[in-house]
Amino acid sequence: MKFSQAVELFLNFKSKELAERTIKEYRKDLSIFKELIGDKEVEEIKTSDIMIFRGSLNCSPSLINRRLSALNSFFNFLVDMEVIKNNPVKKSLRIRKVKQKVPEALSYEEVNKVFQAARKRCYRDYLMVKTILFCGLRISELLSLNKKDIVTAKGRKVLRVVGKGGKERFIPLPEDFSRELETYINSLDGEKLFPLTYQGAKYIFNRIAEETGVKLHPHKLRHTFATILVDRGVDIRIIQAFLGHASPNTTARYAKVRDDVMFKVADKVFSSVG
Repeated sequence: MKFSQAVELFLNFKSKELAERTIKEYRKDLSIFKELIGDKEVEEIKTSDIMIFRGSLNCSPSLINRRLSALNSFFNFLVDMEVIKNNPVKKSLRIRKVKQKVPEALSYEEVNKVFQAARKRCYRDYLMVKTILFCGLRISELLSLNKKDIVTAKGRKVLRVVGKGGKERFIPLPEDFSRELETYINSLDGEKLFPLTYQGAKYIFNRIAEETGVKLHPHKLRHTFATILVDRGVDIRIIQAFLGHASPNTTARYAKVRDDVMFKVADKVFSSVG
């Protein structure tokens, strides 16, 4: 099987479980490999080809590791499908020490500036910013939200979020914020809460950044959410349950995080924000 054919097989299979943006990144990384090595038969690709590819990359260590990770996932898939016998990507090819930049969080003053600028644009943009900040969402999670994802549990409104790998978690909504969302939802015609593409959302964040002078991107809001919780002394295991860094059910069982604890945290922490 040719490399290009195997790539399409891999991406079609993965498209059912991964975000569209992740699929695009996989396609780009695999395309760069194909441009260098050629459209070989996948059975003929050796570790030496991977080494040549790694040596040709003129980018950051983290991006090199991401591209090697894409190849690793691709060849593991082919092994599972019994297209090839062995994965030519070896662990020793990874750059082991990658300096991780500590993500910056917005100050309370910057949060207020961002909220004010977003509200001036339109109510949708304001709630988009607020939903990420109050719920700690990834941008892909935000853009996939539908009306039906706001559900009632134990008499309270909860946001159902499908994260990486299709993992599901439930985020308790502060009462005032849940009412804002319900008012907004009643004004919508379609099912999507925020009917935007990733590029469309990115454009909005860029405009808000220009208007406020605040360096802003969606993940910075997610990190601000986590930083606010840490600053208020919230247990790190509860924060993990909110962010969905691990299976929420597994984390909740291990940490004995109860629903009512998360409700209290959501109300106490964010009732005075914005």
